[in-house]
Amino acid sequence: MTADQAAARQASHENLQRILLRELEMAHQIILNGLALMTPEQKNAWAEMNAASGSDSAGTTRYHERLAAIERAKEQA
Repeated sequence: MTADQAAARQASHENLQRILLRELEMAHQIILNGLALMTPEQKNAWAEMNAASGSDSAGTTRYHERLAAIERAKEQA
């Protein structure tokens, strides 16, 4: 691999990281927006669905895990 090819690969990798971080940040905000519109009953139903699918955590929406991932990604950027 030439130096130019290595630089292009690195740039592509960094661009992908920025794209994925932006998408994760947008998903985070969309989830928060949805929660703001939900009734407590709807939030409970959502929590039950998440638990049944194995995608639950200490909270309904994996807020803390997602926020930690966003912060780690920002540190790497």
